[in-house]
Amino acid sequence: MTLGSGKNRLKIKGKFLAFFSIMPLLLATALIRVPCPICGGSGSVSSTGMEGVRISKIESSTQSTSLQACANYRLYNMEITMTLFNSGTRDADGFIDLYLLNYSTGTILDNEFTVEIIPAETEITDTFNSYFKVEVDTTGPVTVTAAVEKSGVACKACNGAGKVALNAWPFYNSMKANFTETQRIFKPYVAPVFIQPEH
Repeated sequence: MTLGSGKNRLKIKGKFLAFFSIMPLLLATALIRVPCPICGGSGSVSSTGMEGVRISKIESSTQSTSLQACANYRLYNMEITMTLFNSGTRDADGFIDLYLLNYSTGTILDNEFTVEIIPAETEITDTFNSYFKVEVDTTGPVTVTAAVEKSGVACKACNGAGKVALNAWPFYNSMKANFTETQRIFKPYVAPVFIQPEH
């Protein structure tokens, strides 16, 4: 009986020892900041070849609106169809700023961005969904307009800070090859299951 009790004590001590050895290490890697592998520590991601890109046409339609975060804000799910023409002699890879406007007043309610790749001397049409967050009392028709971002935008991986936690670095580094797709993930949100779209 005593021997068995001693083994149990050793097991418990081993678990505590492992816990108190690993936890400070995890905490340290979460607090240590290193240069972001996506933007190289600059905090922004540049557009390439967007000087010759223009927006030929843009259409948008509201797919749904819903109250979020205990009715703290309203979320608009917009379907956007955009036609872009690249008159340049090199492929363009960069950002398009999206603006949700009050249809009546033209007031900007929220903005987002999307990533587009447009081959040289080519016109493309892209259809996608974007989510915009507005004040809870916003009502009435809205529309989306857009502008070509010639320089760049804040990196989403580091939120424009240029640094990420050491324990997150391997994850972001593995996303580097798929950066275009990861940047097209718009503002993350989790819709409460008990709130239904208004229309």
